[in-house]
Amino acid sequence: MKRTGKRIITREQLPDVQKPGIPKKPPKKPNKPTQGKRPRQSLKPKKTPPSELRACELNDSLNGFAVWLQRQPLALGIEKQVFRYIADHHLSASKRVVQRLLYAHTHRRDYLQAVAAGGMRYGLDGQEAEAITAAECDYAGQMLASSSLL
Repeated sequence: MKRTGKRIITREQLPDVQKPGIPKKPPKKPNKPTQGKRPRQSLKPKKTPPSELRACELNDSLNGFAVWLQRQPLALGIEKQVFRYIADHHLSASKRVVQRLLYAHTHRRDYLQAVAAGGMRYGLDGQEAEAITAAECDYAGQMLASSSLL
């Protein structure tokens, strides 16, 4: 049918149009074997967060202290000494970085074993600070028994 030079197309003439009342079937995907495929690897190398870099730098710097390196029990309030060390050596570390580093250090298996054995706590300079209490020994023993630490 023509009207003023325009062509009229009905629905039946269109191949991809869904007809009313008839559900459209999804196209079938060809079966491909999945055995030879490897998962995609990201092209970008993973970046280490700056806080981890600062924690590693601070840990390497603190390894110069025998107390830190041998994981002897640290004095209570050691954060103040660590912050003083950071200021004296012009290192960059936030409070959160220091707290994470101390948490990781004091939750190592060999550190907890030293605390569980009892004895004295030490400052960074190696001087004795105070004795380890029986409750602290018990807590360290419980931590060792309850989990698998590094």
